Amino acid sequence: MKQPTQTALVLATLVHLSAPANAAIALATAMSGPNAPSTTTDELTFAADVSTSDLLHGIQGTGGSWLANGSSPDGLNDGANGGDFDAMRLPALVGAAWARDSNPASFREFSLGTGASGLGFDITEIQSIAAWQGAGFSNQFYTVSVRFVGAATFTTLTTVDYQPFPALPANNGGSTKVNITDTTGVLAGGVEAIRFDILDTISNNGGGTVFREIDVFGVASIPEPSTALLIGLGGLALGCRRRVR
Repeated sequence: MKQPTQTALVLATLVHLSAPANAAIALATAMSGPNAPSTTTDELTFAADVSTSDLLHGIQGTGGSWLANGSSPDGLNDGANGGDFDAMRLPALVGAAWARDSNPASFREFSLGTGASGLGFDITEIQSIAAWQGAGFSNQFYTVSVRFVGAATFTTLTTVDYQPFPALPANNGGSTKVNITDTTGVLAGGVEAIRFDILDTISNNGGGTVFREIDVFGVASIPEPSTALLIGLGGLALGCRRRVR
């Protein structure tokens, strides 16, 4: 990957620091169910909302320990909802990502890169969808963190705790969806990577959330006009000093 120049790193930092102080993260939640007994369609409620054009689509995520039985952590961003257990049995997990509900932890990191401008990306919305036929595996409890361009560590953005499904009865099926936005329109600017840490839910200890998709929406970061002017003036002044020497 091409490394960002020093100027790009300064610009990305200023893009990040220019975020309004009154920003406020908002969570919108939706669900279907609980249905007891689970139906052949209650895991497909939000299938049409799964995106194949968000920032994560096509990126190979890394990290974490995940459950299998046909599922894969690649199901977090493959653009596929997967099927319904009552109609397909375990093959319904193909296209899904089954997180653990205990140690070792399930997490996933995605490198977005620095974008065409070298300034990273402005994250405008995050959407997560989960669904299963019971055991509380439709619950969502996770932390979102971002790494800004040039930063060595991740910064926590927010924690989602949406757990409307009980662990019992075991066939208590349905779906959940969470949309994370910000009142300013931008959750974080100058982002180079994003990480999701899956936390223990109130589900059955035999497993955890069955994620159908996590979508991250956004655009390449650009400096604010005032920031660009500041950088331009700084560059002009530097150029003048160089000419004087």
